[in-house]
Amino acid sequence: MFSANRIKYIYFIGLLIIFAGCSNLIGWQFDITILKSFSSEMTSMNPLTATTFIGAGIWLLYFKESNLNAKKISFGIFVLLIGSLHILANQFSLDFLRLDHYLFKEKVESSLINSHLAPTTAVLFLLCGTIIISSNTQKKWLLNIRQVLSIIVFVIAYSAILGYLYGRDSAYRVEGVSTIALSTAILFLLLSTALFLCNITYGLPKLFASILDGSSLLRRVSLFMLVFPPFLGYLRTWGEKERLYSTEFGIELHTIIFTIVIFILVYFYANLLNKKQIASLLLETQLAESESKFRRLVSSLREGVVSIDNNGKVVYCNPSYCQILGYTEAELVGSSVIEMIIPIDRRATFLDRLTNRKQANQEDYQTEVIRNDGEKIIIDIKSNALFNDQGTSDAYVVSVTDITGEIRKIEDIKAFSSIAAHDLNSPINKILTVVDLIDPNSLNDENKEFLQMIRTTILSMKTLTQDLLAFSRLGMQALEKTTVNINDIVQDICKQQMPLDFKGQLKIQDLPEARVNEAAIKQLFNNLLSNAFKYSSKKLLPEIEVGTYRKDGQQYYFVKDNGVGLNEEQIKTLFTPFKRYHSKFEGNGLGLAIVKRIIDKHGGSIFTESETDKGLTLYFSLSPA
Repeated sequence: MFSANRIKYIYFIGLLIIFAGCSNLIGWQFDITILKSFSSEMTSMNPLTATTFIGAGIWLLYFKESNLNAKKISFGIFVLLIGSLHILANQFSLDFLRLDHYLFKEKVESSLINSHLAPTTAVLFLLCGTIIISSNTQKKWLLNIRQVLSIIVFVIAYSAILGYLYGRDSAYRVEGVSTIALSTAILFLLLSTALFLCNITYGLPKLFASILDGSSLLRRVSLFMLVFPPFLGYLRTWGEKERLYSTEFGIELHTIIFTIVIFILVYFYANLLNKKQIASLLLETQLAESESKFRRLVSSLREGVVSIDNNGKVVYCNPSYCQILGYTEAELVGSSVIEMIIPIDRRATFLDRLTNRKQANQEDYQTEVIRNDGEKIIIDIKSNALFNDQGTSDAYVVSVTDITGEIRKIEDIKAFSSIAAHDLNSPINKILTVVDLIDPNSLNDENKEFLQMIRTTILSMKTLTQDLLAFSRLGMQALEKTTVNINDIVQDICKQQMPLDFKGQLKIQDLPEARVNEAAIKQLFNNLLSNAFKYSSKKLLPEIEVGTYRKDGQQYYFVKDNGVGLNEEQIKTLFTPFKRYHSKFEGNGLGLAIVKRIIDKHGGSIFTESETDKGLTLYFSLSPA
């Protein structure tokens, strides 16, 4: 709180100093003793001293560490100049250098007590001017000098106040030279405090202005020690003067009280330290428990988790990570994991990834690595940067999943479906040829029916093998894209798919061109329109619509029918391969799975709207959002 309000404190002290200086000048102008000094028996503040304080106070009002311009520095030069000229004037008796002769000279010299600008005041102005001019520095040696000068000004002013407090001569003379007035000493005390707080980036001012509890205690103790010992000394001297007790007893009483006070301060400080230590121990215990819970949690994960620094060295890893790679935790921690699991010919690529990770880039990829036993496995890697207190990344955490089994299963399924579809296609064609060679006229009615059943089954198998082959190829082949006229494709497919006895409504909107793979898009619309005609064929008036719309800058297409539709549970598995919902309609359950894969290959998305017996609408995009 103190650090946050520091500028306000400096501003307030500046206002106070300006007010006191102006009051002094008014006192000299109108001969008001209480404004010049606290009583006629005390030395008055010199008018030039008051003017110089006003200049220093104005500088405090406009003080900002990041905005110290020439205009503000001029106030510091003014304070420094006043002090320097009067030091020279006092040292070498050069009265022409004394600027205090120009302000209320006759009144000052006619005063009962010498009220010229004192040598001590000149020295203090010289020190304060030096502090003001150097207030914007960041050099440590100059900051040290500023701190020392501020403390010197404070100590001299504080000593002068003590002199008045303990009943020294009201003029407070030392070796025949008049020292500073009480009001001057008080203002120097305030000014030195403000100057001390002007730069808190280093050393004692930084410690004093900190928001930490130790600094708060330092401020409180400092204020207490500045007030209580002088007050205690004043009570002692007052008691001795009033003959309430002897000097020896006064010294003893002073020592006892002061010792008790110091003991109380030490008690509070020790109590504060104990509370801090207890809180620290409690925090350490909580952190240890939290870390233990975290380690147990991470250790229970099936995924491998590892923390790696920016040099590629393992900092921490869980048991699953060790199990996946076949190493022990002792072998991994502190080692470069890239050198242990990445083949030599691919290490350069992973070292490049280290550079990306230093820039806090996230990663998500799959790669092949070598286990400790020499087996090659495929792992899925996801990495995220870890940030320190300064907001920079000095390490990253990686989650690793062994997907070797899944990848090989997928590859086996793809290979099987592709080979099965290709190898079955030839015997199916041969059977179909033989069936076509049989003359139906040579068969009785029963055999004709059997022959038609064989032909229907073979054609269904042929369609299945073709769909299987298309489905497997879509997962392996990259798509070459060109600008395609969607309207022409849809019109051609509708002519091919529309039943000869179709008596429903077919509406085709003006469909925009798209950059897609032409063969894949023909397959997509062929499957969608085939389903639309098929599942609406039982309606008295089938309605089919192909259209488009734009939303949030994205182009969407849709195919809509008023057929049998689907319920909510069926929609959830609509794009699952070989999934069928209506036994009274022919099909193999691959049509919409192929549609979904084509859309995925284009980076698009697909969603549906449907109700049982109210038809189905499929919406899809053909490019990333």
